[in-house]
Formats: sequence, structure tokens, C-alpha cells
Amino acid sequence: MKALRWLLLIIVLAILWYLRTWFHGPLLFLYATPVIWQVILVTLVVHYLILARIPALNRSHLFHSEDTHFHFSHTMWLTPLLFLVLLIPGLLGAQWARGADLARSLEYHEVMGLPESAADLRLMPYGVARRYAMDSLQLSQYKLGTENIALIDGKLQWTFPLTPDGLVITFLRQNKGMVMVDATTQAKNADHVWQDMVIGEGMQIRDNLYWNLLRKRFFVSLDDPYYLPAPDGTDIFTVVGAIGYQLRFRWGLLYTVPYFDGVFLTDTAGGSELLAPQTAQEHPVLQGNRVFPESLARTFVDAHQYHLGILNRLFIHEDQIQIQDVRGPASPVNRQPYLMDTQDGLKWFISAEPYGASHGVLKIFLVDAVTGRIDVYHLPADETLTGPVRVVDYVRRANPIVDWSRFNAVEPLPFVRNGTLYWKLTVIPTDAAGIAYQVFVDAATNDVMELHSQVEVAAFLQGELEPTEAVRTGDTPEAIIENIQELLQQIDQLLQQLPNELMPSVD
Repeated sequence: MKALRWLLLIIVLAILWYLRTWFHGPLLFLYATPVIWQVILVTLVVHYLILARIPALNRSHLFHSEDTHFHFSHTMWLTPLLFLVLLIPGLLGAQWARGADLARSLEYHEVMGLPESAADLRLMPYGVARRYAMDSLQLSQYKLGTENIALIDGKLQWTFPLTPDGLVITFLRQNKGMVMVDATTQAKNADHVWQDMVIGEGMQIRDNLYWNLLRKRFFVSLDDPYYLPAPDGTDIFTVVGAIGYQLRFRWGLLYTVPYFDGVFLTDTAGGSELLAPQTAQEHPVLQGNRVFPESLARTFVDAHQYHLGILNRLFIHEDQIQIQDVRGPASPVNRQPYLMDTQDGLKWFISAEPYGASHGVLKIFLVDAVTGRIDVYHLPADETLTGPVRVVDYVRRANPIVDWSRFNAVEPLPFVRNGTLYWKLTVIPTDAAGIAYQVFVDAATNDVMELHSQVEVAAFLQGELEPTEAVRTGDTPEAIIENIQELLQQIDQLLQQLPNELMPSVD
């Protein structure tokens, strides 16, 4: 009988080990938050060495009802209470210690200005890109997977994997490739790369992307995946950043600090490897593209609020930053950082406000999306810039005739030209069926410039159009022709959606 129990235990442990990736979330939390184990140990020591030896606390009391009865002692509720009393300050202390540790160890490089934006600015918001990608999909068994943005063919493009749609199909079908939407144009577009992917997100069980990656390195956090097609279209690479954790001890508390552990690179045949940070930067597939994890960039910038110490962070708030995210009907939380294509390469852009109720910009952080270098532009005391949270209000005020119950101004992205910071927003209908117009707001003056055509946008991005000239260029022949072409495309799309019997006949 005892041998059978041991055999069953071994079988259960083997199954749990085999399925360990299913429990990655809670296990990683316990791994990355070692103060929990420390509190458990202290609680057990106090229980057995102190509480259990006090006779008054261990006197048994009998409670009973008609059907049940049990013995109760004071240690039955004192021990769990002690655990909670120790856990709450332990978690807070570990969080503060981690922030102070990062602020002390990271290098924040002061810069005197912001890098100029690249000519190909991101114009297509996520909502519209997803709508265009969905409208181009004609496969009944597939849907769009996790969206992300990357540099493809020298332009920022939205990428969507084609994943199986339906519980049963996730066990039977492989990912079918990817859809790319050019983010640097307002025009409707979608390109497909058809490839059967042996490993991918949305597939079950052993074909699942995370199942395979976490079996190579378990105790890491994974950034959202993005996809890169090979130049000849014969392969698709899945790129996933990995964040590791280092154990530290301070103020009598155990805690961990995150660090860039590398990049998982997976091809369509299922081959996967974890590239070290330096190797990933030099890899031919990833060279010049985003490598440093988006979530880690935000964590490192957020830690700057501890750069003058814990007491300043908690009570004094001198030179303290806070990251505010834009909320709206179309995108409930448009979280920073924003991927910015600059003349110095790809940057994670984060604008930080002063601590408190202010919505101005105190500091601007630029985290290199390849190397992870953190640059900080500290605004002069006499210079005030409006942050992304409040800029939406100026866009609505500038055009009161728009029915803002049917349109939204989304994705405030930074654009720098001649040292001037603009916030670029896109006005789209609530159903994300296209782009109404682009808006550039001067962060220093709050002047709003509306650009209604691709010609106007291109002229402004190339420095051929000043804000005061924006209205006049709408009457140029090129702009008029482009507007007519856009209207004809919209009419053609509407005609294609009509039933055949309603189509006009041509005699």
C-alpha cells in the first residue's frame, strides 16, 4: 500500500512537471516576490517558538451545532492574522526597496534636446489597423492574434498573426502566417504572409508558443510577441523579449529586481533560441529593430521617482515624476511607452508629469529600443509643455462642429521637428472604419493643426508646410485630387458590400 502511494505521488509530480507552463503566472509571482516566503518562515517560527508555548492561547474551546462540533484554540486565528500583519508591510517594503535599488543602479543620461522624428511617422492607429486587417481576412477558421508594431522594410508596420479560431481548432490547426498593415500611411492597406507555423500563440498544447519558450527558461516574464517576415517571404520570425529577476537583500527584506535577460527568436519550423541581449542586437534578423522589452522600459523609467530616496518618494516629492496614461472611449488605456522612429533609431518615448494634479511635462525619457540606454530631457523651469493626457481636450475644443459622440481622438504620439515637440493624434469614427484626419498639437503653445489629406501630412513631416499654411494647402490641386480618390475608394467599398440584387445594372 505504501509503495502504491509513492507511485501515485511520483505520477502526480511528473504530470505537474510536464504541465508546469500552465502554472507559470502564480509560480513566477512567488519567485519574483520572495518576501512572501520570508513572511511565511517568520510566521512559522513565531507560531512554534512563541504562540504554541503559551498555554492560555492553546486552551481548547468546544464549538458545536446540531450536526458538527470542533475544538478551537486562539492560535488558529492568531497565526493567520500574524501572517497578514507581516505580509502587507513586507510587500510594500519590498516594492520600495526594488524601486530604490533600480534608481541607484540605473544610469539616466541627461540630454539637452530631443531627437528629430523620422520622416515616416506612425499615422495609422491600432484600432483602424486592426479593422483593416480583419476586413482583409477571408479565412473562416482563423482570427487575428496579438497585435504589435515593428520596423519592417524600413517602415513601422502593425503585425497580426493568424491564429486558429475556436477551442477545437486550436488543437487541430497551425497558425497560418501574419497580416501586416503599414502604419505610416492613412490609406487602407493589408499585406499577408502565408506560412504554416509549427509553434505559435493560440495553438494547443505542445504547439503553443509559451509552452515551448517557458520550457527553455521558466522564471522569466515575457513581453508581447511581434512578428518579422523574412525578406523573401519564406519564413516568419516570432520575437519575444524575456525579463529575468535577480535576488537582492536590503532592510532585512528579500526582493528581486528585473533585468533584460534576452530575446526568444522562433522560426516557422519551430526552431527557437534565447539570444543574449548583445547577440540579439547584432542578429541579422533583429538588427536595427526593437529588441529591448517595452514593459521593462516603463519599469526602469517609473523607478526614477526614487532617485532622491524613499523618504522623498513618500513624503517630500521633490523632482518626483509620475507616468500618466491616456484613457478614452476608443482605447480605454493607451499606455506609455510609445515606439518612436527617430533619426537616432527606434526609441521608447515616455513623458512624465510632476507628482500631483498637474498634467504638464516635467521630464521626457527616451529608452533606446535596441540597447536600453535611458536618456532624460529635463524641461527648463521657464518652459512648459502640455502632456498627452490633456492634449485631447485641445483637439476637441479646436473643432466644436465634430460630433464627438461619433468620433474619437486617439493615440497621442510624439513628433519632434526643429526641436519642437508636437503631439500627433488621429481622429477616427467610433467603429474605427477609417481615418477622418490627423491633428498636430504644439506642446508648448497648444496650437492645433488639422491635416485632412496624405499630401498635407507628407508636406508637414518633410518640413515643407508650416502650421499657418495648413488650411491653404487643402485647396491645392494635389490635395483635391487625393480627396476625390479617397471618396471614390469609399464609394467602391460601399458598392461591394451591397447585395447583388441591389447592384446597379449596366445596359
